[in-house]
Amino acid sequence: MHIAFTKQEYQTLVEMLLVADLVIRGDEEAPRAETAPYAALRKKVLSHFREMGLAEDFHYDPARDDYFETSAYEARASHLRFVDEHDEAVFWSQLAAKLAARDMAAEQLKRGEQVLSDEARFGRLLEITERYARALEAHGVDNLRLVTDASAP
Repeated sequence: MHIAFTKQEYQTLVEMLLVADLVIRGDEEAPRAETAPYAALRKKVLSHFREMGLAEDFHYDPARDDYFETSAYEARASHLRFVDEHDEAVFWSQLAAKLAARDMAAEQLKRGEQVLSDEARFGRLLEITERYARALEAHGVDNLRLVTDASAP
C-alpha cells in the first residue's frame, strides 16, 4: 500500500503521532513490549522528515537509533496545546470523580448494611460529582485542604 501525503498533511500526521506518543509512551521510564509497535510506527513515519521539509524540526540520533524533535520545534509546537487542554480537563474531571467516590464510600459506611439500588447509587454519585465539579470550576483548588489524622502512621 502507498499513501501520498502533501508536506502539510505529513506535518499534521507527525503532530498527531507526537500527541499519541505522549499519551502512549510519555510516562515510560524504559521501553515496554506492549508499546513497541507504536514506537516502531513513530520511527517509520519520522524517518521521512527530511524529504518532507522538516529538516529544521527533527534530528536522527544514531546512538539511540531514533528521531527526536529539535528544541526550536518544541518551542513552537502548537499541537501540544491540545495535550495541555486535555490534561487540564481530565485533571478536574478526575478530581471531582475521586472526591465524589470517597464521599460515597463514607456515606455507605454511615448507612451500614442499607444498600442503595444501582440507579440510586449512580444518581447520588452523579449528584456529588456535579457538586464538586461546580465548586472546582468556581474556586479551583483554593478551597481544598489536606486534612491528616494525627493518629495515622
